[in-house]
Amino acid sequence: MLEFCSDMNTPVREPVDGSDRLDITFITKPQVLVEAVELICLAMHHESYDDLKHRILLTYGAKYDAEQEQLFSARLDFLEQLQERAETLLDFQNPRLRYFFERHATSGSSYCCLATVLITSFHDVKEDDLDRAVRAMKFRKRLLIGQGFEISDISYSGLSFCRCSEGQPPALHEQINRLDCSPEFKWKIMTGLCAYDSHLEELLALMKPVCDMLSQELEKLEPLLEPVYAYWRASLERHTLKELLQHIGPGQGEAQVDCEKLTVRFWRTACNRMYLGENWTVPGEVVAYIGIIVELDDAADGSQVSDQVICSMLRVIGDNSKFAILKLLRAERMYGQEIGERLGLHHGTVSRHLSALYHSGLVSMEKGNGRVCYYTINRKGMRRLLEVMAKLFLEETPSLPVETQPAEEETRGQTGAQALGEAH
Repeated sequence: MLEFCSDMNTPVREPVDGSDRLDITFITKPQVLVEAVELICLAMHHESYDDLKHRILLTYGAKYDAEQEQLFSARLDFLEQLQERAETLLDFQNPRLRYFFERHATSGSSYCCLATVLITSFHDVKEDDLDRAVRAMKFRKRLLIGQGFEISDISYSGLSFCRCSEGQPPALHEQINRLDCSPEFKWKIMTGLCAYDSHLEELLALMKPVCDMLSQELEKLEPLLEPVYAYWRASLERHTLKELLQHIGPGQGEAQVDCEKLTVRFWRTACNRMYLGENWTVPGEVVAYIGIIVELDDAADGSQVSDQVICSMLRVIGDNSKFAILKLLRAERMYGQEIGERLGLHHGTVSRHLSALYHSGLVSMEKGNGRVCYYTINRKGMRRLLEVMAKLFLEETPSLPVETQPAEEETRGQTGAQALGEAH
């Protein structure tokens, strides 16, 4: 849900000048190319910010007061509108667009696409202007796919690099063959890097309508982001870089880096991600990309789930018709008319039920041809709800150990559990 990644291939050594302070630069202007890659990828694969909003509120909602929740929702609603705009600007059946944005599994549960490899891997954190950004990417590609560096890993943020430990780097095909991804994706990466300039120009032409739209629209999001900038300025004054790494993932390797400068960028469309890596073109500089909904105190154990969100989801499940729809969708993907015919429900009723289930994060929606929408059960959302319920009601608490509970209460609990068991 919230994704963290560190490309620090070497442990961080803090400044040793008697001060723990880093030279920190915050850049709040969006980088349109990077934002466009993520937005197009999410749109192509039918992942909505509305779904994300409800999953986040289920997991972390208890930490928000009413005003904070309203502000959080406004940011995600704005991104949802951008995604809907992007869907009208591109032909997602275009085979070349699909070639660049098709997702491929990488290490762990991560996914990456060729567009991310070609753009995000080589994007310069300092560049905002589109033309200068493209020139900087071509320069960084020549630098990193050359002497002194080699590819070390691949993740949702693209390729990671490290300095060659000795002599010449391995041949490019050997570096790519070591990556944890499919042979098909390795071949796409190889061909994309060998003909980088021509692939990049084709990709930029395909992305242009969305880039133009984002150039005009993203600035409208800025008033909602001022609290985000203030939060991270305060947080990075209180935390050292080593402490920040503990939230993202420890560095690896034996050499040490003299970290003198930290440059912070904010991701809009990749709003739930955080990335930390070295800026290979500036010695001693570390780059942090931070999603606009990420906070350091986010706990994924269910302790921040609001009672309001839980009760809302339980009310949805408690309706007989909605419960019947969930049972249908656990086995197959279906569209509204098909569900209505199967359950004997009017089309308008089915639409209302599906809307409630969707906005509760219990079903997922995938747009098909024309105006047809297909629905499936959202297993992640359902699993998350069950985990939270188990944590709330089944885990022992210090104030009421199991052995001190009244026998009558224990008996009633066992009887209820038996009844549920028999119902199945």
